[in-house]
Amino acid sequence: MVGVASFETGAQNTRNLHDRSSQDVLCGRIAGLLGIPHLGAHAGSSAADTLFLVPDETLGIADAAALGIDDGDRMFGGIVPHPFVGTKAITHGLVSPQAVRPPGWSDTMTDAIASAVLPGFTVFDSADAMIAGERLLQRGPARIKPVRGKAWLGQTVVRDRAELAAALAGQDAEEMLHYGLCLEENLTDVATYSVGAANIGRHRIAYWGTQRLTANHAGEEVYGGSSLTAVPGGLAELHDAAPDPLIRHVVAQAMTFHDAAHAAYPGLHLTRSNYDVIEGTDAAGQRQVAVLEQSWRIGGASGAEIAAMEAFATDPTLTVVTTATVEEHGRGAPPPGATVYFDGVDPVVGPLAKWAERLG
Repeated sequence: MVGVASFETGAQNTRNLHDRSSQDVLCGRIAGLLGIPHLGAHAGSSAADTLFLVPDETLGIADAAALGIDDGDRMFGGIVPHPFVGTKAITHGLVSPQAVRPPGWSDTMTDAIASAVLPGFTVFDSADAMIAGERLLQRGPARIKPVRGKAWLGQTVVRDRAELAAALAGQDAEEMLHYGLCLEENLTDVATYSVGAANIGRHRIAYWGTQRLTANHAGEEVYGGSSLTAVPGGLAELHDAAPDPLIRHVVAQAMTFHDAAHAAYPGLHLTRSNYDVIEGTDAAGQRQVAVLEQSWRIGGASGAEIAAMEAFATDPTLTVVTTATVEEHGRGAPPPGATVYFDGVDPVVGPLAKWAERLG
């Protein structure tokens, strides 16, 4: 490989300045790990068979093939057989055997992950969405989630049929048809964990961690960073190293989802996988631990993942490290020694500072 390059898929044309900056800094850190140059951005869809690519989104099989990537080893992220597979859509099953579905949809995953996710449905048209919502409201409040949404934005909690109808009326029908919409049971008193695995060349880690929320310039609660505990190896090694039964269960739920996705969707290749796992109370007062969604692309925790790889590369005798990413709206102050991913004014989100650091 002659160098590391970023690649913009164009899948979502609303990327912010801070996202592009983070992707560029991430490429530089990956280049350092691999000992090859950071070459900037790879333009277009031409072959990049001599590059290590860092795409902004998951790649479809055809797009990966056009770039000369066939197995994911020369990229950081994921290759999916169908566009919806890289979204929240695969977290839930359909409302009925007759429900609208995209080509390539697998029903087998629904049964495989039933015990690892919240009660919920994925829908691809408004009629099925209303059916799904009405069923969930019989259990209690329901959460509506655009499947390509990030940082918790665009999600709505509904408590009755009128709120459901109003929320569904605001959904983009074309987006729903092509990618889907998730509706699931809403939990309260929650904690959100991150479980993931990442490998770049010979560098291979797995981790569990917690997320924090922060307020953006509009006063909305959004993703504010992750604190990770990482070990060398994969998810199996992470499960063995879990410090207590709760974390072991959190990791096991993520592993169930991870394994089911590979079984249901042949052609899936992952070098970066991250799973949001929620612990919270349902409407019946019972505590639940369930996978909310997957991320098979660079994300908010990626800076912490790279920081962990750097620590293990520097000292191979380490068996565990703790790292973190932080996102502070309103211009935080990155600490000395942190890797700064963005520190400035984003035209869309306003003043923002993003950094990664090793904690221990």
